[in-house]
Amino acid sequence: MRRLLSLVPLALAGCDITGPCGSDVMQVARDPGSDRYAILENRDCGATTTNVTVVRVGRASEWQSNAVEVFVADDNHGEAALGRGGTIWTNVVWTGPGRLLINYASKARTFKREIAAKGATVSYRATEPFALPPVP
Repeated sequence: MRRLLSLVPLALAGCDITGPCGSDVMQVARDPGSDRYAILENRDCGATTTNVTVVRVGRASEWQSNAVEVFVADDNHGEAALGRGGTIWTNVVWTGPGRLLINYASKARTFKREIAAKGATVSYRATEPFALPPVP
């Protein structure tokens, strides 16, 4: 039994509990009143999981790893409208200094919706995707 227990750390050493995830930046929006920014990312953790859409808020004067996740959602098993790169349809815009608005597909499944980060207020609007009408 003691020998078996001594092998457990070796077996776990090769495991990454969080899994091999990659992120692609889809949009960067800069706060007009400060050095804050919002990043819209597509997080892909492999073939056995669905992609997740993440919005993080950070400051240019800090390390990017200090950016705070404020929004996390997925496509709700194919129900939500998709945007670029496998993300759910999402639009991130600063409506004024320190005020971030995140528009996202109304049928998305949300896991996180923070109301403030890095001194900014964050608001949300679940909506259908919109686009400018075609030019005649």
